Amino acid sequence: MNYAVELVFDDKSQNTINELRKLLGENGVHDEAVKLNHISIGDYCTNDIEGLKSKVLDFSEMIEPFEITLCAVGTFMTKENVIFLAPIMTEELKSVHKKFLDFMSDFDGKLNQYYYIDKWMPHCTIAIRLTDEELFNGLKLLKNNIKLPIKVKLEKIDIINYPFNGILITDIKYKNNHLNKG
Repeated sequence: MNYAVELVFDDKSQNTINELRKLLGENGVHDEAVKLNHISIGDYCTNDIEGLKSKVLDFSEMIEPFEITLCAVGTFMTKENVIFLAPIMTEELKSVHKKFLDFMSDFDGKLNQYYYIDKWMPHCTIAIRLTDEELFNGLKLLKNNIKLPIKVKLEKIDIINYPFNGILITDIKYKNNHLNKG
């Protein structure tokens, strides 16, 4: 089973990004992206979900909420045709990612190669699995309607399974040992 570990935006930031997603949807660009706006920091193939939950919960104690700035619209022109918002790569974002990978180094799961230090491209997906026409229309809509940069706050970490509709497995606030099971 595949699980993504995500740094999740606070409610205000969720609303800001959801307005862009709504604009796309209202203009014929469908949305299959996970509904919680986030930056993924890891992606594991594992059968040990309890071990993953435990490790992520322990990691959440090591970080605090922080802000990033989304500064660009981008695309992965793969078979999924993805539109995303890209953050400025700050030392703090880079450091959290490195700390996470170092912390998870003894976890019994296979890390997706796209999350290796030298390959990771942080992004917030706002539309995925688009037709070519939707991709081009979405980029045009955003070009004419988005106001960049957008400051967002990362305040939680979660785990979702996929591609099974991104079912939320955990929902953890940073520096807080409370774990809500989804």
